[in-house]
Amino acid sequence: MTVEDQKEFIRLQEDRHDFTDNKKAYVSPICIEPSRNTQLYRILLHEFGHYVHYLEVVERPGNETEDDEMKEARDNFYFRLSKMEKEKFPHQYADRLKLKLMAEKVISFNRS
Repeated sequence: MTVEDQKEFIRLQEDRHDFTDNKKAYVSPICIEPSRNTQLYRILLHEFGHYVHYLEVVERPGNETEDDEMKEARDNFYFRLSKMEKEKFPHQYADRLKLKLMAEKVISFNRS
C-alpha cells in the first residue's frame, strides 16, 4: 500500500470497518454502522472541505473591483495543485468539523 492508501485504511478502521486479510486483499463486509460512519461523518464532511478549500483559494480572496483575469489566475493555480495538496485540506477540515459536531452532540446519533 502507498502511504495514502495506508492512511485511508486506518481511517476505515477508525470508522469501525472490520477487515480480514485473505493473503490477496483486505476484505470487509458491508455493514450499516461503519458504512454510515464513512459516508456521513467522513466523506460528506471531506467533500464540504473541498468546496471550502476552493472558496478560500479562488473565490474569497478577491474583492468587488477585481477583474476576471485575477480570479482566473487563482482558479488556474487551484487546479494546478497536486492531488496530495488538494486532499490535505479536506481531510483536516473533515476531522475538525467531525470533532466539533461530536462535541456539540450533533453526531454520532443512534439509529432508531
